[in-house]
Amino acid sequence: MDISSYLAVGGWFIQVIFDKYLSYKLQRWAANCGIGHELDRLRVALLRTQSVLHGTELAPTLSHSSLPWMKELRDVMYHAEDLLDKLEYNRLHHEMEESSANKSSSSPISAFMHSRFRDQGAPASSPEPCWDRSTKVKNKMVDLLERIEQVASGVSEALSLPRNIRSNNCNIMTSSIALGKIIGCDFKAQQLARLASKRFLLVLDDVWNNDNITIAIEQENWQKLLAPLKDGSKGSKILLTTRSSMVAEMLQSSNIISLEALLVNDCWSLIKSSMFDETSHNINSQLENIGRKIAETVSGLPLAAKVVARQLKYKHSVDEWKQVLQRNAVWEEIMPILRTSYDNLPPHLKQCFAYCSIFPRDWEFEAEQLILQWIAQVFVHPDGCRRMEDIGKEYINDLCNKSFFTVQKKEFVSYYVIPPVIYKLAKSVATEECFRIGDDEWIRIPSSVRHLSVHLDSLSALDDTIPYKNLRTLIFLASRTVAPIKASIPQVVLNNVRSLRVLDLSPCMIDRLPDSIRQCVHLRYLNISSTIITTLPEFLCKLYHLQVLNLAGCRLGKLPSRMNNLVNLRHLTATNQIVSSITDIGRLKCLQRLPIFKVTREQTQSIVQLGHLLELQGSLQIRNLENINTPDEAKEAMLCKKGQLSVLQLMWAPDLDEVNTNKEEDVLEALQPHENLKRLDIMGWMGVKSPSWLENEWLSNLKHIFLSGCNAWEQLPPLGQLPSIKTIWLQRLKMLRQIGPEAYGSGSQQEPFHLLEELVLDNMPELNEWLWSGHTMRNLHNVVIKDCSKLKVLPPVPPNLTEITAARKGYWMPYHHDVKLAHATTARSSVSSLCLFNCPLLLARLSSPITIEITASFGLLRSIITDQMTILRCPLLRERLELIESLDIQDCSEITSFSADDNNILLQLKSLQSLCISGCNTLRSLPSTLSRIQSLYKLVLWNCPALESLPEEPLPLSIRKIEVALCHPLLKERLIKEHGIDWPKIAHIPWVEIDGEILQQKLQIGK
Repeated sequence: MDISSYLAVGGWFIQVIFDKYLSYKLQRWAANCGIGHELDRLRVALLRTQSVLHGTELAPTLSHSSLPWMKELRDVMYHAEDLLDKLEYNRLHHEMEESSANKSSSSPISAFMHSRFRDQGAPASSPEPCWDRSTKVKNKMVDLLERIEQVASGVSEALSLPRNIRSNNCNIMTSSIALGKIIGCDFKAQQLARLASKRFLLVLDDVWNNDNITIAIEQENWQKLLAPLKDGSKGSKILLTTRSSMVAEMLQSSNIISLEALLVNDCWSLIKSSMFDETSHNINSQLENIGRKIAETVSGLPLAAKVVARQLKYKHSVDEWKQVLQRNAVWEEIMPILRTSYDNLPPHLKQCFAYCSIFPRDWEFEAEQLILQWIAQVFVHPDGCRRMEDIGKEYINDLCNKSFFTVQKKEFVSYYVIPPVIYKLAKSVATEECFRIGDDEWIRIPSSVRHLSVHLDSLSALDDTIPYKNLRTLIFLASRTVAPIKASIPQVVLNNVRSLRVLDLSPCMIDRLPDSIRQCVHLRYLNISSTIITTLPEFLCKLYHLQVLNLAGCRLGKLPSRMNNLVNLRHLTATNQIVSSITDIGRLKCLQRLPIFKVTREQTQSIVQLGHLLELQGSLQIRNLENINTPDEAKEAMLCKKGQLSVLQLMWAPDLDEVNTNKEEDVLEALQPHENLKRLDIMGWMGVKSPSWLENEWLSNLKHIFLSGCNAWEQLPPLGQLPSIKTIWLQRLKMLRQIGPEAYGSGSQQEPFHLLEELVLDNMPELNEWLWSGHTMRNLHNVVIKDCSKLKVLPPVPPNLTEITAARKGYWMPYHHDVKLAHATTARSSVSSLCLFNCPLLLARLSSPITIEITASFGLLRSIITDQMTILRCPLLRERLELIESLDIQDCSEITSFSADDNNILLQLKSLQSLCISGCNTLRSLPSTLSRIQSLYKLVLWNCPALESLPEEPLPLSIRKIEVALCHPLLKERLIKEHGIDWPKIAHIPWVEIDGEILQQKLQIGK
């Protein structure tokens, strides 16, 4: 670390102490404990130190002799933060003890006697007199005060020493004016005015943004500076290079080119061309091999390749080149150049970036977990009312914009990866505080290390030479060479890690939480996921600073009884069953996620508990709402204040014997959600009248609504006037007979359902019609109608229908996860489908005269899925058979063969490309006309156990792929390659797959 880094750490922690620890609560508690005076003196000393540090900012070129004082500054600030954190811990301990119903109230001094300033968890032989205890703490604080004052004096003296005068490190531009006159970063707009009437090329090299001013102000400054150039001659250009995408976007660049790392071959070519100055590149094969290995070490960086070329230029022997390869000294020259990127970072980003060096190279960071570790280390600074997690996300985005991270997407997850060159920079700037045991080369762990990661196959390196007492992070990483094993962590480690903020034991396969963890009173992040722990100790509930507890994959039967003491807990990852069992969960006011809450009539699990959890986000499912005693209780849940919730599921128990309809309606009225809600599920509610917040446009951001089992609901609320609604699911609304104008609404000026994409009517036994005349739903993509036995008129269908499913039985499940929902929405954007399951009147309707609107909707139909061939004979579909490209015949349990009419229908499928026959248990033979469908590209035969052979004639030459699975064993035998009786019928098909085994693959299948 250099002087600026020490200053950043010291100054940052002083601000943290002011913001977090010197609160009114702590000061009042300290006064009651008799240490208020010392705490106030500490505050004054920190203020004095802060003013001294401000002086160093005004004189950044400190003498190197001040470096020892900078190290002292860092260490004393860590010490101060530890001491105040312990004081805050004891304040919380006293608060917990005082609020315990099973213990008598104790005075502040009494609670202080039981503080953790003695060895945590060690039984006290006899209670110390409170005066002795208070005196010990006072002595600690006085010692700290003396150290702080010494450091402040030392830094102040360093400011008065002669300093090395260096030129200001500014960006330089070269322009064509005055024959290449050099203009510094303080040039004026007037100097550019001379270019206004000329054709020019202006190069702005290595431009950075100023983090000390807002983007808007900086953008305005640039616009003023470059304003004279707007009148330049045609063909004028400005070429800007930067390591920050934010700069490129801020200057509204018309063509942004992101440079990728060079390939190894390109690096080697660059090295050779730089070595030989455009002359012959011929070298012997030995040097060529070594040179390529050297090229691999430069991480695709052109600058590093040129440095290597300079090192090799006057070396001609194999040994000399091997020395260059082994020393790998290129980074000693490159690092000062890369260091400018780090030096331009604000202090909080410097700490966040350096922390990442404890993870291996090419580590795929999950943003959420990395942010939570930053928060645990107090790297993320509070900013008004914003969530700490949102601020941390902003930090990651800033580092991405400045090219310290690249984003890699895998399916629905984005990972953040540090480029190899930047990773070397992270290792360089973090050498004193961050270390990873498991690197190929071993170096001594510095005594100043605060953050340590250890590969499980390097546990033997954990000996008593490591300064565990200073550690704030201890992360165990999975072994790189062996399968997961039950790791035995040396006791010397566990007994001495009392300053930990972050502890990750997830790969260790431990079966119990070590007892020594009870002394980690500073702990904020504990990850024991995927371990084989089955029981958690009660002392876990005394880690009052804990913010993150990850129990994913642990087979726990229950949680400790006093989980509600963890008042700083923000993230609890565990099974929904055990999380929902926490009593008095309202005390966890910082909790961010609560997937399920079960309402009981007990006060400790009443709906009122939710009223304290104002930071909840994501998805919340509230069960057993019938246990709410009064509407006032429901109102105290304060759902209307939870603006971070995106999904809310309100669930009543089904089939209740006695229902108070008026109470049900008042309770749902009181459960009004926040207007930011994206999805709402109401299940089992037995009211008749809709709540007022569904009668208007209050839920203006609602995209998905699921109404199920509300058996008394006779009339839908005006869902059509919800301006953002995309999906409507109606299920088991047994009293709903008609959907008419009331569902469209009359108070909105916009077209009803103008964004609706999916409509599902499931198990609506009394529904007989949907009156939708005069309204079009131009964005409708998917309509599912299931078990609506009385529905005789089609509801709105997609205007450009491409697929229809008609079957006597089927299933449908609503999506309950945002990721799946987003994927489904994207996937169906190009497919519009109508699914009819067990709707006999609707199927009969398809064979009757249809309105012009319905007929027009079937104009683009290309796919049919059915369990009865008769559906293909209805006029609506028969007119379009020549356009059908995909036919899926499934679950025709009564069919044994295809009739003459069926074969004639198949012959009309002139465009058929895919034919799938599945789940036909009694089918014994395939259509005889199959060989005459010359457009067929793919044939699938699945789960037809009675099917023994293919048709007599060979399959069409157009088929490029055939899949056969779970059919009669005789059919598989007849299709044995080269020897089966039916093999000649399919030998021409490029792709043949039988029961999952690929028998033939002649080309890449494209469809």
